[in-house]
Amino acid sequence: MRDILCFCYTESMVGFITFCVIATLVVILLRYLRKREMEAFLEADMSALEAFKTVNKEKALDPIEVKAKNFVTANSNIVNLPAASSSQPLGSVYELKKNVFDEIYRSFYQNLQKVVGGRYVIFVKVPVNEFVRIEREKTGEKVLRGKWISMLVCKSSDLSVVCGIQLRGAGMEFEREFGFLKDLFRQIEKPLLDFPLVRDISRAEILEQWQTLVLASNQARNCPKCGNQMTMRKAVKGKNAGRSFWVCTRFPSCNGITRIGRFN
Repeated sequence: MRDILCFCYTESMVGFITFCVIATLVVILLRYLRKREMEAFLEADMSALEAFKTVNKEKALDPIEVKAKNFVTANSNIVNLPAASSSQPLGSVYELKKNVFDEIYRSFYQNLQKVVGGRYVIFVKVPVNEFVRIEREKTGEKVLRGKWISMLVCKSSDLSVVCGIQLRGAGMEFEREFGFLKDLFRQIEKPLLDFPLVRDISRAEILEQWQTLVLASNQARNCPKCGNQMTMRKAVKGKNAGRSFWVCTRFPSCNGITRIGRFN
């Protein structure tokens, strides 16, 4: 009987101890789960709080500044250029041409210089308002703006204007500009020579117009046959069509003729 009671007591103690251990483990597990739940809750609250702060901060910033920062972030591989005030030397951007002016202007200028000689100086591409004065109340101050002449021949002694020379291209714009220059030189009472804008203008062709329009305007010519005064005429047909001549004023009773522009 005593043994039976001892066995029952022992079994009861083992069961009680087992129960206590299991209960303790359950309590520990519940506390652990509760702790994890609280941590997850706090993390969620902190994330929401940070998101709320970020939104409010972006609202307070200048929208243009925010867009600029986003652009820089998205294009972080852009290389920053040196500031304008950098002391780094720049490469050369200018280079001297081999010749002054283009081939057409240069060739014409050289032939013209041989024709007019050292008594005159030649200026190239001269703005019209450098040698023409206008009455603003009548014509307006912008009339001469942007207008220029191909070449201007002046006396070397005092740089007074002798004549103008215009190299004419093809097209309505060139015709309009030449019409303006013809009227202008008519008003200032100076001769205007015109030549096509081509490469093969010879010295003889330049001399022809130079003697006809410039020298003849300041010179008189007497007939070599009768001694009377001569006048300039231009042939309109025949093999000499387009060329100018000195013709006696008594023509046809006197056939004294001298060609203008003979060049040897």
